Amino acid sequence: MDYETLKSEIYKLNEEESFYRKYYYARQQEYSLEKFLSQLDMNMVYEKHLLVPEIADTIPPRFEDSFFFNMNNHSSIITMRHNRYSPAIVHEHTFFELIYVYDGKCAQTISNNNLALQAGDICIVPPGIKHSIGVFDDSIVLNCLIRKSTLHNIFFNFLSNPNILTAFFLNNIYSENGNDYIIFHTGSDFEIQRGFLYMYWESVNQDLYWEQMIPNTLMLIFGLLIRNYEKSIEVPTFTQKADVQRFALLQYIQSNFAAVTLEQIAAKFHYTPEYTSRLIKSTTGKTFTQILQQVRLEKAQVLLQDTNLSIANIANQIGYETPEHFIRIFKKQMHLTPTEYRRKGIII
Repeated sequence: MDYETLKSEIYKLNEEESFYRKYYYARQQEYSLEKFLSQLDMNMVYEKHLLVPEIADTIPPRFEDSFFFNMNNHSSIITMRHNRYSPAIVHEHTFFELIYVYDGKCAQTISNNNLALQAGDICIVPPGIKHSIGVFDDSIVLNCLIRKSTLHNIFFNFLSNPNILTAFFLNNIYSENGNDYIIFHTGSDFEIQRGFLYMYWESVNQDLYWEQMIPNTLMLIFGLLIRNYEKSIEVPTFTQKADVQRFALLQYIQSNFAAVTLEQIAAKFHYTPEYTSRLIKSTTGKTFTQILQQVRLEKAQVLLQDTNLSIANIANQIGYETPEHFIRIFKKQMHLTPTEYRRKGIII
């Protein structure tokens, strides 16, 4: 499908939406709902992962990566159109979700907060947050899903720059006290609209290099959001002091992972090493050593995937004194040696 065709096709009901619209209107009356349920083709329901709240086993306890992502390939970001008329089920998932209102409006409930999103609004919901979304007219909403386990690999350099969006992602990757959502109001911004539509087009066609084209486009969108809309974001209230401390510590580790020590961080922020250690543990649930190792291994995965650097050079760049030490740590965490990981070309 070419890009211009997609711009008109995006408004047409697909097979799943036709099902959900019939279901939506059947639910308006008890007798019509009973008739609809009695005539269901259950093979189709299970095959297409259709959500029918009256049939309990069609609703997963939470949406795992495997519900949407093909776990056998490299896909870490996919963009899809939200099925109109589908039930507004309260759920949580294991990935980050960007909800973009391409045209019209939608109702969103996040952690008991009722939100009305309009055209141009972008709402980002992190993993583990209970929310629901309802679209019961001709509005078009695009969902961009990003696997949490690979977000840091893909946007490593972006996450090294201090801004509100970086803080949101880092706090929800490393911290136990991340925010529930963040909303950008972009109105009729043509570049943002075109970016989301292009990512959807790539996800539909899956042509050569589509898995690289989507994150590159999303990186551009992130840059535009920070440049043009950072001052008008909508975000739940943080405990300001704790949030500043949490982000500043993570940001410093992120930017200086190759050689940073706990003592250096303590000196940088004028804390004692003991207090710094407790602060990192209380806000992330992990020790300084665990956080540092996680950041280093994430950077190693990027270098293994995107460069031809030797294992020794990668070990040196990310802060390990010997290749043997790096290989041992990498294999313990990833269950593959760096060479095996590179050969398989996978994203974990």
